[in-house]
Amino acid sequence: MPGRGGGPGEQDACRINFFELKYGPALTPRNIPMKSIIIIIDYFGRWPEWFPIFLESCRQNPTIDWLFHTDCSFKGIDIPNVKFKYISPEDYIKRVSETLKIKFQPREAYKLCDLRPATGYLYAEEIKGYDFFGYGDIDLVYGDIRRFYTDAVLQNNVISTHEWCLCGHLALIRNKPWLRVAFKRIKNWKIYFEEPEYQRFDEDVFTQVFRSSTSSLVRPDLLGIRYRRKLYFFEQYTTPLTPNKWRNGAIDHPQVWYWKNGKITAEGDHADEYIYLHFMNYKVARWMDARYGNKAFWDGLPSIVHVAPEQIPKGVRIDRFGFHPIHGPSVDCAT
Repeated sequence: MPGRGGGPGEQDACRINFFELKYGPALTPRNIPMKSIIIIIDYFGRWPEWFPIFLESCRQNPTIDWLFHTDCSFKGIDIPNVKFKYISPEDYIKRVSETLKIKFQPREAYKLCDLRPATGYLYAEEIKGYDFFGYGDIDLVYGDIRRFYTDAVLQNNVISTHEWCLCGHLALIRNKPWLRVAFKRIKNWKIYFEEPEYQRFDEDVFTQVFRSSTSSLVRPDLLGIRYRRKLYFFEQYTTPLTPNKWRNGAIDHPQVWYWKNGKITAEGDHADEYIYLHFMNYKVARWMDARYGNKAFWDGLPSIVHVAPEQIPKGVRIDRFGFHPIHGPSVDCAT
């Protein structure tokens, strides 16, 4: 089964039938004086090497919940605001196919990203009671999300960390029935989902529902204008090493990053925080700008995590050689 991991999941005794879990104990919105948020991530295969760092950055955002649907082992992970539900790849495909009434046949791991706009529809029970549901990636480290997504920002209906599109690595959508089915406004949405390869439905296509009144991809709707109101598409500069200019107008992007006390900063820019660091271009060169080379920094390195688990809460530095203790030297595994 394609997944974002890449190897078979580890079996463990914690596994429970997904359909039973759907109606059993689950995350519920807590009694907190702010808008409640749940981020749902579907991931199959094997957790990446940096996953403990990702999880610690979730822990440092205690007023936001995460829910994983996965076949990876989650035994021993005990973080109050991060929950896991086991589902086999076969049952996942069956659930998607039956719920959406399509023939879902993913040929590659990345294909699962196309389904993100249907998150609220697929998991209506899991998100019940939350003000917002969201989806995203795990090749990132979160900063202080609430510092950026304040009560004022959360007055909007659709929230993105990119200006140009509804961002795939973190998007929030108000938990309303008409927004849970917004993906169905795309003509031929079933065809996009049934294509075996990734179609960029989550970013390029789905964005048209909210940003265009004339797109030929979108079904006409007498209430269509409501989809184009209360939008917060604000560029947060989360993804370095792209061809775009950085937030200070510079061509060159920061290459050394710091996560400490739940906050993300960049070298030479310590006075300003970022909502998260999306280190996609450190892993693979597919979207990396050519001026940084033709090979991703971490491509070919035998290991990229050089910080012990007990050191992670103290802080982490991220650079071209991987993850390190925040005050320790870089470990160049290439030499």
